[in-house]
Amino acid sequence: MSTVRSRQPTVIRKRSQSAATAPSSSSTSSRKAPKTLNLPSSLTSDICRIVENVILAFCRRIIFAPPTLKIFVYFSLIIIGPFLKDFHFLSNRSLSSKANILNKYITKIGWAWSIILLIPFVYLTSLIYTRGHYGLIFRHLMRLFIATIIWCSITALFIRIESLTGMCKPTNLRGITSQLCRTSRYQWQEGHTFFLLYALLVINEEVKLYGENWKKVEDASKNNSINQNRIRIFSIPIAILYMLLAVLTILWEFMLLSTVFYLYNILHKLIAASFAVFFWFITYRYWYLQTTRSTIAPCAPGDGFF
Repeated sequence: MSTVRSRQPTVIRKRSQSAATAPSSSSTSSRKAPKTLNLPSSLTSDICRIVENVILAFCRRIIFAPPTLKIFVYFSLIIIGPFLKDFHFLSNRSLSSKANILNKYITKIGWAWSIILLIPFVYLTSLIYTRGHYGLIFRHLMRLFIATIIWCSITALFIRIESLTGMCKPTNLRGITSQLCRTSRYQWQEGHTFFLLYALLVINEEVKLYGENWKKVEDASKNNSINQNRIRIFSIPIAILYMLLAVLTILWEFMLLSTVFYLYNILHKLIAASFAVFFWFITYRYWYLQTTRSTIAPCAPGDGFF
């Protein structure tokens, strides 16, 4: 009997030890479990991220170069373009025709293409760097409204001047109206130099913040949960709009080259380009940089709480 009694405490002790060690093992396993959830990103996502960064870097440094540099290049091309054509360095079979698809269906409504992309881009970016202040967002969108008024006014002015001073081809048809010139299938001399150059400068100014200081905007939003959510939701749409504006910039520059090299009088092109640079400078480099307390006056790109 004594031997049986002496064995019972040892059995109870072993059971208690096993019961005591069981929770500890489960707790350690529960502690180690989250580590297995931190899986590395897939190869596909890494490749997509690398390609996106390369495209954005190319857009920021090459396509959206400093406006002053682009103005110098554009004016140089306007001056030397006709000489290259006169010396037959360039072929003008397709681009010299105003009936080509790009000139007929894209450039004719080119300002609409620009505004359709610029309005959501300016709205989404200003929504983030103004922290959702709709009064400031309205002032940022006012820049596009003013640019549209300038484009409509100057284009109407050029059309009026061309109707008074232009001529049909061949030159023995001077004096007829532009409508009769078009219906008789001759070419009325008019250009898109002002629109193309002005649109390029406006797009360049509006996307500049995303290329230069967007990282600072993201860093400044770390302490604001609402802005963090906006960045997470709208980062992809903003990047897509930015790339589409880069593609549109390439298209406008291509059309500007075709205009410079193949079409219109060099004096007309210089005057149109000067108008574009003047209105770009007076708005983006002077007017929008002025401090004002007005609630409707346009402000410079990037003005906000940051």
